Amino acid sequence: MGGYVGKCAVAVLVVGLAAVASGGCGKSKTFRGPEVGGAGKGCYQYKTKDKDFKYMSQQATVTTEWYDEWTSLHGKTLPDPLPPAEHWRHPKLSSRYAGTMHEDSFASDVSVEPGPMPNDAKVEYFHVLEKGTKLSGMSPFYTFLDDHTVVTISFGRDAAMLLIIDITGEARLLDYVALPGRGSKALELAKKSARMAMFRDTSGGAYSYLDSKGRVYVPGADNTVIRITIRDRRVVRDEMVMLDLNREIEKGSWIGDAMDHPENHLTALMPDAKGRVWFTSKFGVVGIIDGREGSRICPSVYTTSIVHFALSDKLHHYYGDELPEGSEDFLRRVEEAERDGTLVDKNAQLRQEAIELFDLVQDEPFEQIQNSFSVGPDGIYMVTNVGLYKLWFNEKTRHIELDPKWAPNYAKDDLFYDNDRKIKPGHLNNGSGTTPTLVDDRFVVIVDNAPEQVNLNIFRQEDGTLVSKLPLFNAHAGAVENSVVAYGDHLVVGNTFGYVDPFIENPTPGGIMRFDYDAEKDEYTHREGWPAVGAFDGKTATPKLSTANGLFYVYHRDMLAEGHHDWQLTAVDFRTGWRVFSIKGYFEGDDFDDNVSGIVKKKTLGKEDYGKKVFNNIWGTFSFGPKNSIFIGTYRGYVRFSSAPELANEAASALEKPEAPQ
Repeated sequence: MGGYVGKCAVAVLVVGLAAVASGGCGKSKTFRGPEVGGAGKGCYQYKTKDKDFKYMSQQATVTTEWYDEWTSLHGKTLPDPLPPAEHWRHPKLSSRYAGTMHEDSFASDVSVEPGPMPNDAKVEYFHVLEKGTKLSGMSPFYTFLDDHTVVTISFGRDAAMLLIIDITGEARLLDYVALPGRGSKALELAKKSARMAMFRDTSGGAYSYLDSKGRVYVPGADNTVIRITIRDRRVVRDEMVMLDLNREIEKGSWIGDAMDHPENHLTALMPDAKGRVWFTSKFGVVGIIDGREGSRICPSVYTTSIVHFALSDKLHHYYGDELPEGSEDFLRRVEEAERDGTLVDKNAQLRQEAIELFDLVQDEPFEQIQNSFSVGPDGIYMVTNVGLYKLWFNEKTRHIELDPKWAPNYAKDDLFYDNDRKIKPGHLNNGSGTTPTLVDDRFVVIVDNAPEQVNLNIFRQEDGTLVSKLPLFNAHAGAVENSVVAYGDHLVVGNTFGYVDPFIENPTPGGIMRFDYDAEKDEYTHREGWPAVGAFDGKTATPKLSTANGLFYVYHRDMLAEGHHDWQLTAVDFRTGWRVFSIKGYFEGDDFDDNVSGIVKKKTLGKEDYGKKVFNNIWGTFSFGPKNSIFIGTYRGYVRFSSAPELANEAASALEKPEAPQ
């Protein structure tokens, strides 16, 4: 696939990406320093004028519960550990802690870190006290420098802040740096349509990452990338670098006037196995930042448009055998441009022809990327609201290409998954809501957007062949806006259907399902009776597995409570599906000492039960942290669940423990 090459980044911005950068964080908070790098345009030092960041640590009231179905058989003991997952580990990310939102580059949502337990359980609310452009402060991304330091990003209405926090005891802010916001206006929080657009925008740093050398890379909402080096738990300000990708995004976009469109932002970043940084934009730009560490030469940037891949098969998928007149000539010119490497240079002309030929691109940008992507040792796995792709970078041609082994399977239509192109309640866009999940070196998993009942789709990594397609949840009551949890031969999926507006009540059916691989039949089957008991209304937090104690953690609403409050963390025995224990944090009455006005409270989560509703995670997932902890983004910051390192085990029941199913 042809690629636009731009010499527009500093050499130090080559191997990984981290901190976020965009123009307009409070308008005067962040700005570009002098151009650096010695070649091309778009490489800058990143400068900030940081004002005080206001926060406080609050300890919530905590209740814990052991479930009778577990203790009647095992007493107050924990399940046995599970073997750590055996799959490739990304050499550029942390070998132990979460390096991405979904724990690892496979988006497996599995950690070796032990989660919190009921003994001496604590729930600490890192309460962001910022108002105005920085309201509300929710933090959806976590990674860790060591056992004592978390790095996160606090997202306000229009502003963002990278935070370095000491977690040895009560949370203590060590350093911070302003990041540009997305330009949201105050009134947008009051108007539902504008609020929905804001919550469905994943740009601005949620899909950032921390590399193995302690550098944060962030995709900015203004199509810049910022790298922030952290040393001795402090930001190294004279090493902050900004790379402006506006020209590359415009060249690679399939829509006209790409830079004038307010929604075409960078969405995700991650390095491949060799350290080249891949990036995506909402409206389908895919690119690579490739350079040499330590050099003063700006790295090269290669971009293309996702819509070009398997374009002929894609059009036949939507139009059948009768393409509009002139289509064959159009496709021939696209293929020629691919071969001679001029595709992106001709992109503006080609997309205008496409608009005239095909009605697919008239109402909206045809192909969008709203989620992150996954990285394996042999390629990049990416899903759009049209299809699933496996891409790689051809070292000889210097082009981004579709894996040729996958190409034949697009004609079968399987890789263009079922999709009614409608936004289901509980989805962020009109397509799959899943970051692709890799199952070691065998499978890649997504959930589709079928019209009545969504399906779990499992493909082979080798060639894109469909292995299993299995219905999820009930018809007209299922949506999955999270990655699928993958451990060994097992997959677990959470239902997000019905979660639309976090500022109002959301009737949601919830539910989680497990599927196991049958090697003899070479297919996945639904695991009946798992979970064994209980309803889990996980809404939007991706459930995750800790192998340390064999526990599957779900952050969900207590189904016995009315409204969208009474949030709790429940641990399930992964082997059997039995509930083991739960931990709930909340504030009574006015104990949540928020500094916003009563009107703001009422217009956001509502005045009644405000001290419980502030535990709403609002699309933020959670990550396992050091020392028996889980960090999850909440309305006014984040919550840390933690416990003592060892469980004071009570004597198990005299009942003989049954053989645990595998």
